[in-house]
Amino acid sequence: MLRFLTTSLLILIFGVATVFAQPSQNYGQRSPAPGRITGSIYDALTNDPIEYANIILFSKSDSTQVTGTITNPEGNFYLKEVRPGSYFMEIRFIGYKSKHISEISVRPGEWNVDLGKIKLERSAISTKGLVVEGTKPPIEYKIDKKVIDVSQQSTTIAGTAVDVLETVPSVRVDIEGNVSLRGSGNFTVLIDGHPTVMDGNDALQQIPVSSIKNIEIITNPSAKYDPEGTAGIINVVLKKDKFSGSSGMLSLNAGLNRKYSGDALYNYKTDKYTVTLNGDYRKRYFDGTMRERRSTTFQGNTSHIESNGSSVFGRNSGGLRGAFEYHFDQKNQLTLNSRYGSHSFEHNSDSDFREWTDASSQGVNQYTNQSNRSRNGIYYSVNTNYLHQFNTKGHELTANLDYSNYDGKGNSKNELLNADNTITSGQKSVESGPSTEWELKLEYVYPHGKNRKFEAGYNAETDDRTESNKQYFYDTTATKYVYQPEYSLTSQNTRNTQSVYSLYSGEIDQFGYQLGIRGEYTYRNIAHPDSGQYFHLDRWDYFPSLHLSYSFAGTQQVMASYSRRIDRPRGWHLEPFVTWVDAYTVRSGNPSLIPEYIDSYELGYQTRLGASFFNFDTYYRVTHNKIEHIQSVYAENVTLETIDNIGSDYSLGGELNLRYDILKQWNINLMGDFYHYQVTGSYLDDSFNRTSFNWGSRLSNTIKLGKSWQVQIDGIYHSPSVSSQGRRESFFRSNMAIRKDFMDRKISATLQVRDIFGTSKRESSSSGPGFSSYNYRDFETPIVMFTLKFNINNYKDNNRRGQGGGGPAIPDDSGGFE
Repeated sequence: MLRFLTTSLLILIFGVATVFAQPSQNYGQRSPAPGRITGSIYDALTNDPIEYANIILFSKSDSTQVTGTITNPEGNFYLKEVRPGSYFMEIRFIGYKSKHISEISVRPGEWNVDLGKIKLERSAISTKGLVVEGTKPPIEYKIDKKVIDVSQQSTTIAGTAVDVLETVPSVRVDIEGNVSLRGSGNFTVLIDGHPTVMDGNDALQQIPVSSIKNIEIITNPSAKYDPEGTAGIINVVLKKDKFSGSSGMLSLNAGLNRKYSGDALYNYKTDKYTVTLNGDYRKRYFDGTMRERRSTTFQGNTSHIESNGSSVFGRNSGGLRGAFEYHFDQKNQLTLNSRYGSHSFEHNSDSDFREWTDASSQGVNQYTNQSNRSRNGIYYSVNTNYLHQFNTKGHELTANLDYSNYDGKGNSKNELLNADNTITSGQKSVESGPSTEWELKLEYVYPHGKNRKFEAGYNAETDDRTESNKQYFYDTTATKYVYQPEYSLTSQNTRNTQSVYSLYSGEIDQFGYQLGIRGEYTYRNIAHPDSGQYFHLDRWDYFPSLHLSYSFAGTQQVMASYSRRIDRPRGWHLEPFVTWVDAYTVRSGNPSLIPEYIDSYELGYQTRLGASFFNFDTYYRVTHNKIEHIQSVYAENVTLETIDNIGSDYSLGGELNLRYDILKQWNINLMGDFYHYQVTGSYLDDSFNRTSFNWGSRLSNTIKLGKSWQVQIDGIYHSPSVSSQGRRESFFRSNMAIRKDFMDRKISATLQVRDIFGTSKRESSSSGPGFSSYNYRDFETPIVMFTLKFNINNYKDNNRRGQGGGGPAIPDDSGGFE
């Protein structure tokens, strides 16, 4: 049966591809147009196509605007229905010099005018060399993703990828650095387009800002991408040098209260090969305070707990990255990438507790709670990529092989102590387990016609994980911890995924389209050797996608898309064992969980008004079989944390981005998102229907004081939000950074202050049958960091050879690195 389904799917996909690949017999024979003007826009330095460049056609007789458009992802533009006459054209794009083409004639017998390859030079002023003065917007919107330019984020220069994401519409970051995308923590993290074996939030916490070129937010991925992660994909693109020769970067960061980091990047490039080396180390600790109230009712008796204490949490991480790229010739390229690193996390707290019950006459018990949690691990990965380009531009075959390994360990201990520091209760757990992943990708791209393209691919992935959890309880008589075999477990999780996909895209005048379908077969086996229990999953899933765009009025574009995605339960989600977290909390998985599916619809509009930029997106998202963490009463004064399919949720919202120059030296960027959220379902026979209107905004001011000083001030606000059992309150944060450049930007110094007014608290509450709770957490403020960055470059502009151009290369704001 499996072989039959696989064969049928392959025949279907490649059969449809064959039909689409046939030359169109009526192409170019639609309603006649008097004249057509085409061309392609490229970066004069890097020879890369420029997307979204503004093309404006004027009449030569009276200089009135006739028509216009913008370039597509390949840099091509197309103007139709141009009447006979003489014209001139203006080509504009932020950060580049405008291009003026003065002589364009459309006349009978010469209806089609091809302007060929047009190159734009970057805006620059001359000092000892050329230095870029034009700036790109901090966020660029493309047909299927948002691209965050990290070099525009001065207030996050000493941070990690998580700090950058905090400034992005639709992304929220909690006080411990956990990321959610459009209200969901279920998203996929890629690094340079490759998966990571680490948890997504852990991976984002490891990558320093100074090593990142940009971050791509893909909320409606096409069928080309792995459908795992219902909220979408966050792809972190690391820096590579784009000039021939040697170049490097060194960044040092130091702050108050055990906060410091450093990273270095070196690159050597020739016509034949490129070598990249990168190393980083980071240490960040945060002190804080916390308060908690909790009530539980068990067998008619209501118990209460109140606590007030202090905590400290911190992260340490370090890693090495190496890459080697070799060009056999102009059509064949081999790339090798490797990463190695380690990370650790710890969270310790010391609280005073008050405990009492309504039915007891013994009054209030008072004691101290000490909690220590830590997690650490070592990871490494190797990636091999081979690219073969055929004779036709864009016709290529790519083969990619990934291997990654992660060995993580965790320890937690929770103790209750009375007034004389005697331990009255204690729980300790030790977790460990390695995991490995293999992934093979084959991708084929076939362009045909002027603006049409067919893509197909095959993906195979194997994921093996072993997780061991050992539990110990404190024996007050023996005054030591005793192993508890009934609460200890070992889990072996194996997942194999096979998938094929097909995409077809093209353009008809100003209309662009992309259709895709992905078929995926998954086999999963979860074994618990200690209990002899086994759980299997054997199923097919299908994931269609559709992306549409339409350009009009020269600089405006409308985009619409649909995609379907999946969230498969993690291994620990399915473990049917009770594990003690502390004296008042136990945790258990749920082997009856089924996958969560999401249908996502988006509609967007964007336009450029001179140097200003405006974008607005609306979206509607429906989640089926909603997976959510649930609380219930387990015993007197003890709550159970588990996970279940609770029903469905619905999100209807929008996101906007406005970039505007108030003055030549003062730019503002306003970003906002809002959505109506509804979650419906039931748990333990308790039906619920909860709604909230959520919104958040960020206003960033960038002020240039002369040629070498820059000030950036940000304000970030997030409104309250609800879940199936809880509510999270609003919070506000303000950041500021002052930057000074020295020696033609070879050295830069940045003073960064985050959460200036100490308003970034976190406050939440939850309730359900027999329980209610309230939590408040606040960490040290303000956070002050000082960054010193060195750019070391000894390169030459390889892209201008043989093109009649000379002079020094133009480095970008990061010192020559993309």
